[in-house]
Amino acid sequence: MSELSSPAHPVAGLGFLLRFLRQLIRCLLYCLLIGLLLGGAAAWWVQQPLEQSHDVADLVVTRGESARDVARAVSRAGVKVHADVLYAWFRLSGQSRAIKAGSYEIKRGSSPAELIQMLASGRQALRSVTLLEGWTFRQFRAALAKADHLKPETKGLSTSDIMRELGHEGLAAEGQFFPDTYVYPKNASDWLVLRQAMSAMDKRLQAAWNARASDLPLKSPQQALILASIVEKETGLARDRAQIAGVFVNRLRMGMPLQTCLLYTSPSPRDCS
Repeated sequence: MSELSSPAHPVAGLGFLLRFLRQLIRCLLYCLLIGLLLGGAAAWWVQQPLEQSHDVADLVVTRGESARDVARAVSRAGVKVHADVLYAWFRLSGQSRAIKAGSYEIKRGSSPAELIQMLASGRQALRSVTLLEGWTFRQFRAALAKADHLKPETKGLSTSDIMRELGHEGLAAEGQFFPDTYVYPKNASDWLVLRQAMSAMDKRLQAAWNARASDLPLKSPQQALILASIVEKETGLARDRAQIAGVFVNRLRMGMPLQTCLLYTSPSPRDCS
């Protein structure tokens, strides 16, 4: 009978296992060290200013764009960063899905961390335009045409076309827009400001109508607006307006004509002499 081979010595197997474990631990330590170095480098990079061609880079993010699309748009805007690297940062930041549509300005010295904060918070580049009290609608439109970075999309449209688009077809434009300072995103349409001004006037007009005296001979908020506009046109002195308004109201109660230029009652008002 042949002799059975003797089993491997247990000490040799234990030595191999220890060597393997030492190699594994060494490899894990190397990976951890590399990870720490890469993490440190990334943490340093996201706080560093991005290089760019101009002092201000304009960035427009449209609704529905992905984070990758935004990263490419940033690179095309003149910011010297690889789009894939910036996209990776957007993803790692956890805010890639929070990026909001809008018009932004990336100023020289902005860091990747500041960039994603701006995009995720929707902190757009804003401009403003002031519409003064006493201006006609023609003057309002002239101010909008000169406003900084406001697209003149109503250029070439008639007053009637504009009022129709705003949902007030047949109404005169005079008195329908509240004079104030309006803020808008850079490169917004002038329709935005017109809608803001009309909405502001509608709210104030409705509040005034709700607080009116019960015995006024007026049938609608628009009639109240027309009367207020006529009174304002009759005098530039605030102290005289109550007296003039009282005269007009008494005439209306007696069915008498107002005997004044009705600048605000026609969609195409005539000049007053």
